[in-house]
Amino acid sequence: MADAVTNSFALDADHVRHAYRQDHGLAPWDGTWHLFAFAIPEARRTARDALRETLLYLGAAPVQGGLYVAANPIADLVEAQARQLGVLDSVTFLTSTDLRIGDDSDPCRLAAAIWPLGEIAAGHERLTAFAATCADRLARGTDLSGAERLTLAVELAAEFSRAMTPDPLLPRELLTQPWPGSRARRLAQECWAALRALPADQDASLPLPRLFRLYSDVTAPDGQ
Repeated sequence: MADAVTNSFALDADHVRHAYRQDHGLAPWDGTWHLFAFAIPEARRTARDALRETLLYLGAAPVQGGLYVAANPIADLVEAQARQLGVLDSVTFLTSTDLRIGDDSDPCRLAAAIWPLGEIAAGHERLTAFAATCADRLARGTDLSGAERLTLAVELAAEFSRAMTPDPLLPRELLTQPWPGSRARRLAQECWAALRALPADQDASLPLPRLFRLYSDVTAPDGQ
């Protein structure tokens, strides 16, 4: 079970590292919107669906049929996937600094209209509540068994992934402040640090060190 969580998280390491960089003010928004349009025929439905899933996974959202927008520079990743799927010729890439939907061009209002920020915030609030419970349990003593530590680590990893998976990681400039995602990630990071600081467990069969090292490395912004 721990290996499954570890492997899944490793696939998202860059995503999570970028989130912590944003939280520390190390990835400011330059005001550029990144847009992707495609018209892939029904005969290539599998490729079309795969490209759509890639865009959503990378934090883009649909503006209207076949047109997606992202606030982060993901064009290289989208291009690589489109090329692999054999549909690059059907994808249009463009950027804009004056995106407008109807009469509204305010970046924050556009972000709130395009992405389900309420649902995303609620997921981070759930992570905050779990991380607070985890921190309280760790503060009550260091006599947790290896199995109990593993359970906490896996549950925290699951809650963290559940909150982060739908998060498009919009720049701070597009979000209401304080944004709950920042607090949730900070509390989760503190829990990982507390788990890692516990005395070494004698049961070598429990793969805790590998799991802790992975989260500690990824949650440190720019290797700090």
